[in-house]
Amino acid sequence: MSAAAVAASNGMARRAAGTDGVDLRRAADIPARGRWERGSTSDDTALTLLVAEHLTTHGGAGDPAALMGTLADRAASIYGLGPSTIAAIEHFRAHGRPPARGGRTNGALMRALPIGWATAPEATERRRQWVRALSAITHPDPVAQAAAAVAAACASWAVEGVDGPMLLAVAAAEADALAGIASPAASDAVAGTDALAGVDAVQSLSALVRAIERGRWAPPPAGVSLDPVETLGAVLHCVATRPTLGAALTAAIGLGGDTDTVAALTGGILGGRHTPEEIRAELPWSSHALLPPRGTIDVLADGLATLREPGPAG
Repeated sequence: MSAAAVAASNGMARRAAGTDGVDLRRAADIPARGRWERGSTSDDTALTLLVAEHLTTHGGAGDPAALMGTLADRAASIYGLGPSTIAAIEHFRAHGRPPARGGRTNGALMRALPIGWATAPEATERRRQWVRALSAITHPDPVAQAAAAVAAACASWAVEGVDGPMLLAVAAAEADALAGIASPAASDAVAGTDALAGVDAVQSLSALVRAIERGRWAPPPAGVSLDPVETLGAVLHCVATRPTLGAALTAAIGLGGDTDTVAALTGGILGGRHTPEEIRAELPWSSHALLPPRGTIDVLADGLATLREPGPAG
């Protein structure tokens, strides 16, 4: 979680200035920008912590409506919420329930990593169920949910020490499984499950991972948008093609666009393999980031680790 928060802070300076407004050499200073003071983190960090808190409090996905209620209560204090999340909160306040459609943006993806941290790699069905339940409150769209599931799978495997190139294989396997186009053996393994999304809806995710594997993915000239597939592509590209956490974060913020989200996800996935001390050593500029209290992060991390241990699905 520390790496995700630090990365979001680093990436936000780039985002706040637009695709051309920040010298990458100055990004490590995490300068003040607009209403953000120096070192501020973004909604990515707030929502990541919110999901981690929900998981640890409820012993898993629990009642998704409780997460929606907490999000609605805290929305005023979270600056930078995306359009789908804002619309879902307004719908919830007006109708007492989450929206039934819409939300093809990256908000579900940005807050999916704690689900991966809280589930062992082999707990695929549990992880997909939790992703679907906690994504749907703001992002009913199947592609948004599938992108979140791929990121959660990568986060789960990263905790086990899997490196960048192998994480791309994890992403490919998860995308194939969700699209229903995996090998016969893998298809048998997922047959009969309540699929997260239909084949047609998530086909683009499998094509995306294949393009990155073949070196054929290129960042959008105008920077990374809020599209979940585009965001996931940027994250996987940075994770798989850079040798270190620091290099991956530099690549993430250099893409332009929604860089705080891309950097937070990149840092959260790759940071899962490192201790806090290792992260601080590799990212000396992290001392500039206004992180949540260390005690808060430690309590949530311990809770997620407990959930990760074998036991009944929550």
